[in-house]
Amino acid sequence: MVFDDIVKALTESGCKVTQDWYEVYERPGRPAFAKELLYSCNEFWGKVHVRKEGDVYIQVISKDVFNWKDRVAELRLSNHIEDAAGGLMWLYVTNQEKLKEDLQFLSKYIQGLKQGKKS
Repeated sequence: MVFDDIVKALTESGCKVTQDWYEVYERPGRPAFAKELLYSCNEFWGKVHVRKEGDVYIQVISKDVFNWKDRVAELRLSNHIEDAAGGLMWLYVTNQEKLKEDLQFLSKYIQGLKQGKKS
């Protein structure tokens, strides 16, 4: 997935880029091993991490307080959940065409949780 496609998936799913692509280094003086951008949606925010080899990871941080780990079984995502703990989750993008749908699902899922709390 090229960088423009990632930005397109984010914006089409209702998110906005809050900081454009920047290089990420393991240590000062070493060559960059990835690029990242920061994004924000109504219900969550995070960053997109693209490694030089092409692997894409999406960090999702919920604005509401709950533990993603407890909810992994309920999530119907096309992409792989790499890690989930507390309000933080990492997705490994295995199906680039479904990224927009996954982001939309997460937004609706969190909205549903919020509505459940208010009842």
